[in-house]
Amino acid sequence: MARQQYYSNYGSYGRRNRVKPQTYIVFTLVAFLLVVGSFVFNIFQQVNSLSVATVEPSSLNFEPITTVNSWHNKEAKFVYLTFDDGPSQNAEKILDILDSYDIKGTFFVLGSSIDRYSGSKDILKRMADTGHYIGMHSMTHDYSTLYGEENAAQNFAGEMLEEQALLKEITGGFESELCRAPYGTGGGTFTDAHVEELNKIGVKCWDWDVDSLDWESGASVDSIMKNIEYCMNLWNYPRQTVVLFHEKDVTVEVLPKVIQYYTDLGYEFLPYNPDNHIVKNLFGSDDL
Repeated sequence: MARQQYYSNYGSYGRRNRVKPQTYIVFTLVAFLLVVGSFVFNIFQQVNSLSVATVEPSSLNFEPITTVNSWHNKEAKFVYLTFDDGPSQNAEKILDILDSYDIKGTFFVLGSSIDRYSGSKDILKRMADTGHYIGMHSMTHDYSTLYGEENAAQNFAGEMLEEQALLKEITGGFESELCRAPYGTGGGTFTDAHVEELNKIGVKCWDWDVDSLDWESGASVDSIMKNIEYCMNLWNYPRQTVVLFHEKDVTVEVLPKVIQYYTDLGYEFLPYNPDNHIVKNLFGSDDL
């Protein structure tokens, strides 16, 4: 009986002094918070002990910022619309279209066309007065005279000087500093002697990046646009693009589409500027 009482008392003691589960949870949580608090305190102590250097603005060497026109975070792109062999009866129509878009073009005119077209003087004055650039395309456009004769390079420069003086007289003072070689400089007939003679008279020479082929028999709006798109893709959309046109009926017809095409590509339209000359020749000379 006494043995049973012992076990009975033991059981009662155990029930009265057992630690409740809630107490363990509280103790554990307090211990965890103490550990975390100590860790955070040590972090703050280390941060506060760091030495922070103070830099005066006046001690910084900033490079000047250059403002550049941009399109889709790229450098601005420029297109030069150029027209050969005028003035003609289509020159005024081309000017009307360009002016309606507030675009300036570059016109490489022929001395023979000036003599042949009765309205040429008024057209040239309009070009000069409204900000278009007039370039020289020779007096004769004669292959033999400009390339085939012994003194071809001198003949070439001589015709440019003659036309330069003629343009200055007609426009009342405009002095052209740019020419375009008939048939271009890349056909093998334009020589180092031509470059030398042009340098002597202070005249630059431009070819083109894109030939619209508007001069071809059977050229159409569709064929011109396809050719322009092909050339632009071929040359990977150059940042500065010179496009060759002539004063043809189909040129008048396609011009608004060309303007829209380059506008959609983000190009800005510019005329030639002698104060900001860019090299554009098929001869491969940096002196033109």
